[in-house]
Amino acid sequence: MRKVIVAGVVSLLLAGCATGEKMRRLDAGMDRQAVEKQLGRPDGFSEEDRYQVLTYKNRLMSGWSWDRADYQVLLKDGRVVQYGPGVVRQNQAHTGLVIVAPVR
Repeated sequence: MRKVIVAGVVSLLLAGCATGEKMRRLDAGMDRQAVEKQLGRPDGFSEEDRYQVLTYKNRLMSGWSWDRADYQVLLKDGRVVQYGPGVVRQNQAHTGLVIVAPVR
């Protein structure tokens, strides 16, 4: 019984450490400080016009697998507008940036 409890606690701790799991707690409109409090310091940062991109590289998708992905948080005027795995590209109208999910 003790082994089952220990295994359950370890699984919960691993799930809490995965960036993919933490991404679910982000909301549109959050500022950069709130994002970094939730996800930690980003591995990369870039700016273009009114957009800022926080990049989290090679992060665990969940605590239940060893799959990894690059995650992006896209901010416009300092507020979250989009987030998730993928790469940042110009939108089709070339009026802003969007996150494009990776193709598998």
